[in-house]
Amino acid sequence: MDMRKYITQKLDNMKSVTEKNMLRDVMEEIFIPMYDHVEGQYHRLERRVRDQLPFQANQYTIWCTIMERKNAVGGCPYLYPMLEEDLDLPAIEIAGLRQRLEAARDAKKNNYVWAEQEVRLDTVFVQADYLACKEIESNQELIAGVLLTDNGEYKMTAKLSLSKRYIACVANLYRLFISNNIPWQTVYAPYMFKMFDIIIVHVDSYNKDAVGKVLGYKISYGEHASKIKTGLVPVWNVRKLHIVCEDFPLAAIDKVNYEYVFDLSGEGVENGYLADYDNADISATRREKKSLIVTSPLEKGLIWDMYKIMKRKEYVTEDFSFDLTNNAQEDSFAGRMIAYYGTVIKTHAELQRLLAAYDVLGYVTLESVEVLPPGKTGETYEVNSFLLDEIRDIAAGKTLMLKFKAQKNEFYLNRDAMSFLVSQVQIMYPDFFCVGVLTQ
Repeated sequence: MDMRKYITQKLDNMKSVTEKNMLRDVMEEIFIPMYDHVEGQYHRLERRVRDQLPFQANQYTIWCTIMERKNAVGGCPYLYPMLEEDLDLPAIEIAGLRQRLEAARDAKKNNYVWAEQEVRLDTVFVQADYLACKEIESNQELIAGVLLTDNGEYKMTAKLSLSKRYIACVANLYRLFISNNIPWQTVYAPYMFKMFDIIIVHVDSYNKDAVGKVLGYKISYGEHASKIKTGLVPVWNVRKLHIVCEDFPLAAIDKVNYEYVFDLSGEGVENGYLADYDNADISATRREKKSLIVTSPLEKGLIWDMYKIMKRKEYVTEDFSFDLTNNAQEDSFAGRMIAYYGTVIKTHAELQRLLAAYDVLGYVTLESVEVLPPGKTGETYEVNSFLLDEIRDIAAGKTLMLKFKAQKNEFYLNRDAMSFLVSQVQIMYPDFFCVGVLTQ
């Protein structure tokens, strides 16, 4: 509210010139200075409290896109392959291929964890809407192809199966966030939900004594051919570092553990850092301005893994063929309060504020929210599927339906953007089953 404008309007409405002049003198000499003093004190208090609440979210912003395999390393200074194994096609030996296929079939038949037995020929990107990708995954349609080997060509049948490898990468990132006491923010990496493994189902008869390697393949994708892109690799701004501490550590305050000081000036103090507790004898970590302090019971020779979340630096030469996505939040006092205390005011206005903090609103905007009976479904998927049991109260049952409008109709990432926002809302509202739909 503009207090000066409000007072001016009130004075203008007064008919008595004498009373108007008297009131103006009082306002100018007493009320306005007092109001300015109180307002200034309030803003100073707000800044003080705000500065005491750390805003770490954007220090751990995850950026993601997909690149051609040849550009996945070095194509952008702050992006790295989600899986280094994607840099080369899977090595498949002709010898023993039949046994691997039989083992996969037997494992599936006996309800074993048979995905580990499957023979992955390659991974492709399906540039299509979520509902179309869901249909491909559900149908498990067999497709014909040819294996190209250094021992001839073999006809085969294969299928497209949604790759779970990238979801496992994000699940591992969640583990690191939690162990390092960093509030989790849903990762917006829509491409990983459109990466499909080509799984070999059957290879026509060939000499059981045949040897050699698979050099390539040819596949007829049928009606999906225009949507499928090969040779693409998901990349993000997460880099794994292997640290060997050769210096002698300092004794910790408890006189039992030791503190290893890792200087961040060489790696960049602007980046976020996560220590892997599971793969080293680490009991605690803490971040200081220019260093990461790692506490361990080891007297010397600590070896550990650290994940660096690279801060994005815009380059003039940046040119991405696919949208560069992120889960960055706008800095706000209310946002810091929620992140620090974990308290959410469950109102429509607060929900609007929560969603408005994300860049993803360039794709979709929230139109309405409705509480519905249990069992309602939407057009979204759970991005945080690996922590589903932690964020949802199944007993509550009610459905929170969020309705969005697309900024660009028929854009293939619309429902992925919507799923990201709904999944973030799900963390804040665990007593509902949150789903989203696009309105026409």
